[in-house]
Amino acid sequence: MLKYIFIVIALFAVTLNTIAQKTTKERVSGIVKTTDGQPAECISVSLKNTTYGCITDENGHFEFDAPAGEYILVVYSIAAHRKETPVIIKTSDSNFFPDLTIIENKNQLEEVVVTGQFTPQSLRNSLYKVRVINNQAIQQKAATDMQSLLNTEIGVRITNDIALGENKFELMGMGGNNIKILVDGVPLVDRGATKQSLSQIDINTIEQIEIIEGPMSVIYGTDALAGVVNVITKKARVVPDRNTYSVSARVQEETIGDEYEAFSGEGIHNESLNLNWGSKTGIYLDGAYSRNVTGGWRGDEVGRARTWAPKDQFYYDVTAGYKKKNLNVWYRLSYLDETTFKPENPKTETSNEIVDVDYLVDRYTHNMQADWKVNNRLGFNVVSSYQDYKRRTRTIVSDLESGEKWLSTDESAQDVSKFQGIFTRATATWKATSNIDLQPGIEYNWDKGSGGRIFGEPDISTFAAFLSAEWRATEWFSIRPGVRSIIAADYDAPVAIPSVSTKFSLNPDMDLRLSYAYGFRAPTLQELYFSFHNANHDIEGNPDLKAEYSNNFTGSYTWRIFHNETIRLTSTLSAFYNDFQDRIETAYESENSTKTTYKNISKYKTTGGTFENALMWKNLQANIGFSLVGRYNNLQDNEDVAAENKDMPDFRFSPELSASITYHITKSKTNLNLFYKFTGSRDEYQYDSTTKELYLGGVGSFHWADFTISQRAGKYLNINAGIKNIFDITTVRNTAGGSGHDVSGPSTLKGCGRSYFVGLSFLFNK
Repeated sequence: MLKYIFIVIALFAVTLNTIAQKTTKERVSGIVKTTDGQPAECISVSLKNTTYGCITDENGHFEFDAPAGEYILVVYSIAAHRKETPVIIKTSDSNFFPDLTIIENKNQLEEVVVTGQFTPQSLRNSLYKVRVINNQAIQQKAATDMQSLLNTEIGVRITNDIALGENKFELMGMGGNNIKILVDGVPLVDRGATKQSLSQIDINTIEQIEIIEGPMSVIYGTDALAGVVNVITKKARVVPDRNTYSVSARVQEETIGDEYEAFSGEGIHNESLNLNWGSKTGIYLDGAYSRNVTGGWRGDEVGRARTWAPKDQFYYDVTAGYKKKNLNVWYRLSYLDETTFKPENPKTETSNEIVDVDYLVDRYTHNMQADWKVNNRLGFNVVSSYQDYKRRTRTIVSDLESGEKWLSTDESAQDVSKFQGIFTRATATWKATSNIDLQPGIEYNWDKGSGGRIFGEPDISTFAAFLSAEWRATEWFSIRPGVRSIIAADYDAPVAIPSVSTKFSLNPDMDLRLSYAYGFRAPTLQELYFSFHNANHDIEGNPDLKAEYSNNFTGSYTWRIFHNETIRLTSTLSAFYNDFQDRIETAYESENSTKTTYKNISKYKTTGGTFENALMWKNLQANIGFSLVGRYNNLQDNEDVAAENKDMPDFRFSPELSASITYHITKSKTNLNLFYKFTGSRDEYQYDSTTKELYLGGVGSFHWADFTISQRAGKYLNINAGIKNIFDITTVRNTAGGSGHDVSGPSTLKGCGRSYFVGLSFLFNK
C-alpha cells in the first residue's frame, strides 16, 4: 500500500510539469453576490464539464485560468441550487463577470469550514458532519475561557481537576487522549492525558471553532478516535486595492459566586487588545495581548485555602504574513505565561508555617503555514510547528512570625517537566477530473519529554503518508475513501488506517451522510516512560505498548424543512458506534503485584445519537438538541459476574438536553441570549467482590443556564452583561451503592455558584 501512495505523490510532480505545457490560457474573474447584494463566500464557480474553476473568497471574488472558447459558466452554493450562464472566453481580454448571483440571501448561506476539507467549503457541501461555533456565538456567550464557551454544547462534557486547576474534556463518551485538539490545524503539545491545553487557548483570538465527531485518523493521525476540535484564529484582512487595519479591545469583569474584587483579586478579570494591519501589497501583521486572571473560589474552605485554585494567564501573539492572489504564507509566535496558586492553611493551630504550591507554565508555539494554488487543478499546503512547553512545581514554606520563606525539601515538592514537539504536514490537492479530487500528503511528528517523573529524556517520532480521494459520482452522491500508512514509528503502530465517507443528496433539502473510519491512538511519553516511586506510589512506564485502535460507524440525516428568506428550520438526526481495542490502562505487573504499569488490556465501546434542530425566523434564532450516549459496561467481560447477572445491560446511557435562544431587537440593537443544558446522570455498574453484589455508582445530573444581554452603543462599542450558572450549581452529589440500595458518595465540583458579569468591547475597522 505504501508503494502505491508514493507512486501517486510522484505522479503529482509529472502532472505539474505537464500542466505547465498546456495550451495558453486566459484569465477569468468576477464577483458573486447573494440576492440581497452581499458578497457570497465559498461559492463554486466553474466551466461545465471541465476542470477549470475555483471557489469565491470572503469578498465574493473568483479568479482562474481557462483556454479561450465557448462554455457554460456554472455558479452554485450547493449542486441543487445551480445557475448556468453561457459565456465566451476571449483571447487577450479581461473576461470579467461582475454581476453573478446565487439564489440565496446572506442569511441562507451556510458557514464555511476548513477542518477535514480539501479546500474551504460550505457546511452543507462537507462530507463530514461538522459543528461550528462562530464568532457571533462566542461573543454572545461572553466566554472568558474554553470551558465557559463549551459547557452548554450538546455531546460535550467538561470536568474540573481542582487540585491542578485544569479541565478534562469529553466528546462522544470519550475523553483525554482520544480527542485531537488543534489550533489552525496544528496539534497542541500536552503533558498528560487530560488535554489540559484546552484551558490554555486564548478565547479572544478565536474566529470560530469546528468540531467533527468520530475518528479523523487518516488526515490528523493519532488521538483523533473520538473526534477533532479545530480552533480557527483571527487574521488580518487583505484587500487588493487598499490598506486595511483594525483595532479591537475587550474588558470583562465577572464574579465567582458572591466573591469579587474590582479588576484584580477575587473574581474573573479578562482584558485583551488586538491590532491588525493589511497592506494592498499583500503584507499583513497581527498583534494580540490578553490577560485572564481568576481569583479562585473559597467554597467550603476557611482561611487561606481555596476550593478552586486561583490562576493568572497572560497571552502574547504576533503574526506576520503575505497574501497575494494564489499564495498565502504566514508565521505566528504565541507565548503563554500561566501560574496556578494553591495557598494552604497552617497544618496545625499552633503552627507558624504555611505551605504554598504553585504551578508555573511557559508555552511557546511557533507556527508557519503556506497555501499555494499553482493553477485551477493543483494546490499545495504546508503546516509546520515547533512547541516548547515547561511546567514547574514550586513549593514554598513561609514562617508567619519572621516572614522568612524557603523552598520545601519534601519529596516531589519541586519538579520541572519539559515537553518539546515538532510537527510538519504537507498536502497537495489535485483536481484529476471535473468530479474527482485527490489529496496525498506526508506528516512528521516528534515529541520529547523530561522531568522528575519521566525516565531519562525519551522522544517519540512518527512519519506517515496518506491519500484521500473525493469522487462526486453524480449530483446526488459523493464518496471519499482514504488511507494512512505509518512508515516509521517508535511504537507498535497499525500498518494501514482506512476510512470512507459518503454523502447522499436525497433531494434539494435532504442529505444523508454515512461513514466508517479506523482510528488509532499512539501511547504517550508518560505511558511509555513514566517513572514515579515514593512511599505511596510505585509506577513504571511500559516501552512495549501498542497503539490503541477503534472501528467507528457514524450516520446523519439532515432535513432542511424550511429554507427561504424569512425562515430556516433544519433538523439533523445522527448516530454513532465505536468499538475500541487494546485500550491502555494501568495494571499490576505480573512479576510484582505491588508495582503498577501500563498495559494494552482493555476494550471499550460507546454508542449513541443526537437530534438537533436549528431555527432562524425573523429576529429569532434557536438551537435545541438532545443526545443519548451509551458507555460499555466492562463487567460484561467478567465471566463470573456476567453469569450471575444475566439481566445486566451491555451499555449504560446518559441523556443531555441543550438549548440556545437568541432574540434580536432591531430598533435598539439589542441581543437577548439564553443558553441552557441538562446533563443527565452518568452511572456505571460496580461489583463488590466481598458481598458479591452488583450496584450502580456515578455522578448525578444537573441543570446549567446562562443569560446574557448584548447592547450596541454607537458604531464601535458593545456592552455585555448577564448571569451565569443561573441554577447556582456548585457540587453534584455522586452516588454509590451496596447492600441493595444507593447511598450518597463524595461530591463532584461543577461550578462556583451563580455569577454576574459586565463587559465592554471595542471594534474599529477600516
